[in-house]
Amino acid sequence: MSAEYKRDFVRFEELFWNVTREMGKMWKEVFEEHLPGSQSYLVFTLARKGPLKMSELAQILGLTTGAVTVASDKLIAHGYVTRLRDESDRRIVHLAITEDGREMLQQLRAVGRTKMTEAFSHLNEGQLPMLDEVFEQAAINISIIKGNEQSTI
Repeated sequence: MSAEYKRDFVRFEELFWNVTREMGKMWKEVFEEHLPGSQSYLVFTLARKGPLKMSELAQILGLTTGAVTVASDKLIAHGYVTRLRDESDRRIVHLAITEDGREMLQQLRAVGRTKMTEAFSHLNEGQLPMLDEVFEQAAINISIIKGNEQSTI
């Protein structure tokens, strides 16, 4: 590894941290008004993975089942999430996103995507596919580092 590569990577690291921190703040502002705290992560996870048991959701989100219960109760009250009883064992309860939850999530994502588009408006048509490729490979590398066989995309 050359000295120039190391210097360039340090610069990339600084820029990456700054961009991801600031983009994270922008996305948080978009979601926080409608889905405060862990509610946004809960809804997004249900949209991506489908119905999940409370314990599964807690494990995925790194929360306690109590925290998932509190967040889900609020989401259920707003009509964004529903509880589903398991047909084979009525004691098992799954959480699922509702159509209202999907619509609300799509609206918030559209607002966030607009902000993201503005932040990256300087990219030309050839640069975006290149960035996609770079980040896709990084996602694969991260999965390998974490010991997973599949990418998190």
